[in-house]
Amino acid sequence: MAGLTRVAIVDDHPTTATGLATLLAAAPDLIVVGTAGSLAEATELMSRERPDVMLVDIQLRGQLAGFDVARKAVEEGGPAVILFSSFDYPGFYARALDLGARGFLPKTASLEEILAAIRSVGAGGLAFTPAAIRAVHQAPRPPSEGELQVIRLVAAGRSNDEIGAQLGLTEQSVESRLRRLFGRYDVLTRTELAMLAIRQGWIDLGA
Repeated sequence: MAGLTRVAIVDDHPTTATGLATLLAAAPDLIVVGTAGSLAEATELMSRERPDVMLVDIQLRGQLAGFDVARKAVEEGGPAVILFSSFDYPGFYARALDLGARGFLPKTASLEEILAAIRSVGAGGLAFTPAAIRAVHQAPRPPSEGELQVIRLVAAGRSNDEIGAQLGLTEQSVESRLRRLFGRYDVLTRTELAMLAIRQGWIDLGA
């Protein structure tokens, strides 16, 4: 129907997705065209229903696949994406902006806030809170891909020797990289480094 904003919801909790769809469908200017619970389902939904706006949970089935949904939507000229998450991590905001998402909402957002975000994004605007924008500017510089490989293995509980063997580095090289990371991010332990990386959204929550 003309004048309606077509909305799709991507969330791997069916009750959440269905409940949100019911609430949004009650708005006179919105039509919910479908729900999905994974990257594959979201891709198929985008292709089949051509929504205008897609509300996407960042964490899907234990992975940060919501970011992949946003990337695919932007690359294919698909719907405007609003990411939402239970995790208030500054790095998530920065990554959302980098990927071209049009908005970011906490899962604690009210129905009024969700509707306002969808309407803003559907009209070509953005839906990032001032706090989210400030957090992006205050977020620490992300590590390089090589450093991320080390951090992922640290988070997985690997020793320096095991990290070196997996990445083709000497144990001394691993130690040197960790010292640089500790100094750059002002952390004292491997656990603090791993937790910082998770909070900033640099590594997967399941790592």
